[in-house]
Amino acid sequence: MEKIVIIGGGIVGMTAAYLLAKQQKEVILIDRKEPGQATIAAAGIICPWLSKRRNKIWYELAKDSARFYPQIMAELAQDTAKNTGYKMLGALCLREDEEKLMELEQIAIERCQEAPEIGDIKRLSRAETKEKFPLVDPAFGGVYVSGGARVDGESLVLALADAATRQGAMIIKDKARLEKNGETLTVVTNDTRFSADKIILAAGAWLPELLQPLGLQAAIHPQKGQLLHLELEGMDTNNWPVVLPPSAKSIVPFDDGRMIIGATHENEGGFDLEPTDIAVKEILDDIARFAPAVKQAKLAEIRVGTRPFTPDFTPIIGVLPTTKNIFVANGLGSSGLTTGPYVAKILVELIAGQTPKTDISGFDPSNAITS
Repeated sequence: MEKIVIIGGGIVGMTAAYLLAKQQKEVILIDRKEPGQATIAAAGIICPWLSKRRNKIWYELAKDSARFYPQIMAELAQDTAKNTGYKMLGALCLREDEEKLMELEQIAIERCQEAPEIGDIKRLSRAETKEKFPLVDPAFGGVYVSGGARVDGESLVLALADAATRQGAMIIKDKARLEKNGETLTVVTNDTRFSADKIILAAGAWLPELLQPLGLQAAIHPQKGQLLHLELEGMDTNNWPVVLPPSAKSIVPFDDGRMIIGATHENEGGFDLEPTDIAVKEILDDIARFAPAVKQAKLAEIRVGTRPFTPDFTPIIGVLPTTKNIFVANGLGSSGLTTGPYVAKILVELIAGQTPKTDISGFDPSNAITS
């Protein structure tokens, strides 16, 4: 039986453990449960089709990732009773200007040709927009796509972990390091040494220290992100869509009057996990332009996470430059919850010697990992 050791238990590592265990591989996942792990702190919006990002290779990855989500969620529902935090309720993209709404609708219609999973597309009047999202400022209309979804990172990882262990994977809470003796690679924890046929490095912003024993440097940097968890008393938010305003921040309603807004993108924040009043004000002020009522909501929690990103914000996915049996995925940044499960699937395919459907040549790990 092929033995695979995974370092990192975020969205990529835990999905890979689940998929590999289902293939009857011997899977050992080691995760140090580092405070600030990006997946645990995050709430995700699965709706890449309305993005105006010009990075075409990122869009192809995100588009294929969104297509994969319903498939793996259906599969996961068969293997665990835990709530995944995933729900397809549609996505609402806000614009104040009618011309920009028409432009956005056209983008959605064009992209639907290659991505029918976008679902129904509808340009909404201001009244229809408020019906979909009652908190919206009446100046805004919207474009709604029914295929949009939301996911809670912590819930999804816990569900994946449960399903993976049910399939035979071993999950260990510990700090792992790599040791190299000639051509032999070993994964070492405080208590145990693990040999492996293949190794997956899914360690997020902590990848650089993991690669040091191999004489490699990784241009992976930590980015601090703060999210606000709000409580909306007396409001039925169960079927509200996710909301994408014309901002770097977003609105993710959950059930039972809960809503998450944010996040900040603090490139100089490093691994600092302290919430700040400045970030709270920044997020509330920004979102209040589109949903003024957020300033009256109860602030229930501030979550702080550490995202990994590369200098040009392009992820790395594939085989480590200096070895054929170590696979790595990193630098997913703020799109980690959207792309993470599919990126894990790509790694599983590479381990099996298969060619992924998505072209990953633009995500070569050597772009960010050097000797």
